[in-house]
Amino acid sequence: MKKILALIILSFCGLTYADGNNDWQNIDENIIKLNSLNSCQGCLLRNTNFIGADLNNAFLSGADFISADLSNANLYNANLEGSSLFGAKLNGSNLKNANLFGSNLFAVNLDGANLAGANLIEADLSLSSLNGVNFTQANLTNANLRGAELSDAILDGAFLCNTLMPWGIDNSSCQ
Repeated sequence: MKKILALIILSFCGLTYADGNNDWQNIDENIIKLNSLNSCQGCLLRNTNFIGADLNNAFLSGADFISADLSNANLYNANLEGSSLFGAKLNGSNLKNANLFGSNLFAVNLDGANLAGANLIEADLSLSSLNGVNFTQANLTNANLRGAELSDAILDGAFLCNTLMPWGIDNSSCQ
C-alpha cells in the first residue's frame, strides 16, 4: 500500500511540477525529429507511444520519457544518459549495451527486458519492476534498486559495487 501511495504522489508531482527546461517543446515535432534523425537530445517525449519502435543506436541523452510507453522497443546501443524515464513502460524492450548512466528509471516497468552490457552507473531503478530482466555484464555501480522487484532477474556477471539492492548494499564486484 505504501508503494502504491508513493507512486501516485510522485507521479502527480513529477507531471505537475516539471522543471520547465523543455516545456516549450512541441512533442509532435520531437517525434518527427527522432524518427528522421534517430536523435533527439534533451527532447520532451512525455506520455508518448513508442511501442515496438526501432531506436537502435539512437542518441537520446537527457530526453524526457516520463510515463512513455516503450514496451518491446529496440533501444540496442542507445544513448539515454541522464534521461528521465520515470514511470515509463519498457517491458520486453531490448536495451542491450545501452548507456543509461545517471538516468531516472524510478518506478519503471522493465519486466523481461534485456539490459545485458548496459551502463547503469548511478541510475535510479528504485521501486521498479525488474522481473526477468537480463543484467548479464551490466554495470550497476552506485545504482539504486531499493524496493525493486527482481524475481527471475539474471545478475550473472553484473558489476555490483556500492549498488543499493532491495536487500542492502552489494559490493560483490568492487575491486
